[in-house]
Amino acid sequence: MTYAAFLWGLVWAGMFTGLYNTTYVLMHKSVVNYIQGARAFLPIAAAYLGLVWLLARRPKFVFAGTPLAFLSGYCLIGFLSSLLLSPEPGESMYWLGLYAAPLLVIWYCLEKDDAAAYLRLVMRINYAFFFLLTMVILPEAFRVGWGNLPPVQQYTLPFGLGAQRTNGAGRFALVVIIVCVVRFLTSRRRSRWLWPPMAVAASFLLLQTQSRTSLLGLAVTALLLVVLLGVDWRYLFIGPLMAAGAWFSGFKLRARGQMDMLVDLTGRQYTWQKGLAQTLKSPFLGWGFNADRILLNAEHMHNSYLHAAIHGGFLGALFFAATFISLWVVIIRSRLLRRARLMPDPDKAYLFESILIAGFLTARGFFESTGAFYGVDLLLLVPALAFIGVMSRRPAEEPSIPEESAA
Repeated sequence: MTYAAFLWGLVWAGMFTGLYNTTYVLMHKSVVNYIQGARAFLPIAAAYLGLVWLLARRPKFVFAGTPLAFLSGYCLIGFLSSLLLSPEPGESMYWLGLYAAPLLVIWYCLEKDDAAAYLRLVMRINYAFFFLLTMVILPEAFRVGWGNLPPVQQYTLPFGLGAQRTNGAGRFALVVIIVCVVRFLTSRRRSRWLWPPMAVAASFLLLQTQSRTSLLGLAVTALLLVVLLGVDWRYLFIGPLMAAGAWFSGFKLRARGQMDMLVDLTGRQYTWQKGLAQTLKSPFLGWGFNADRILLNAEHMHNSYLHAAIHGGFLGALFFAATFISLWVVIIRSRLLRRARLMPDPDKAYLFESILIAGFLTARGFFESTGAFYGVDLLLLVPALAFIGVMSRRPAEEPSIPEESAA
């Protein structure tokens, strides 16, 4: 499992950097700048190692019949459009390599006999990064205080990693809340009481950001959590409490009690129009990865499906949409919402978290480019899809590998 952790670490290592950090002048200014530039290619190294393993072992296509098959199809279409149609093929192929890296690593994990244990390891790495990033942001959040959020708040990251806007910080906080709440509810150990303080701190950050996509995710996950837990009077307060927090921060604070401010798209609709116009110029295969930044003067699409369309045309967008549609088809057909609470430990907690994270990312995709390009959301989405797929094919009564052996 050490090799899988190494590969997933390489995938994460490219976060908060890019080709913009690789210029000769910038990299030679300092050691930190050099490291930032070198990090931009580490996910490419993971993709290369994954591809070498794929060609050497020639394993079966383990994504067949799962949502990841459609996501892989979107990636393949993006390869063709990046190579053949992109105005900047080198840049597009770079972003394609970043996108392919997590898919190849998860393919490697699913080929193992104890695939669930490998996926749990990958998700623990994800959680470690999310907890770390949240802890880094929290001091600044506490300094800003409640009700004093500047119009364009950005939370500074250390070591020259840049800054996170409220949407990004809210995403970190919500995932931390999901993990803390699930671990508290599914564990019987005394140590579970360590989770609530972190959940409270993350809730402060989430509500402070007033991020509508994260607050929408909070409401969606609250509903899913109630369904997952079943009719149990001990937990019936959780859904309304989380929904009340989303309403207070989003409607009362962010929108100041005005519905038109709550549903305001903050200019996204104009970017959507420009992106759709570019897509119609190459409707079948699109313009390749990173096309929104190349063709729209560095604007970001802020919609997963339109982002997928400008990357891979309407064919790519169809495959991308099928990823999320098939995800919920799998969950409903396999009755995972009911069976999840019957799963043995430690799979129960990870399955709860995967379903809640999938629900959050599904809702987030309508207003952010979730999963359509290499980013934090993609690194959350791919292992969650894989774990849901594995659990959907496993009887609830089947014993699982102990958590200790997955370490």
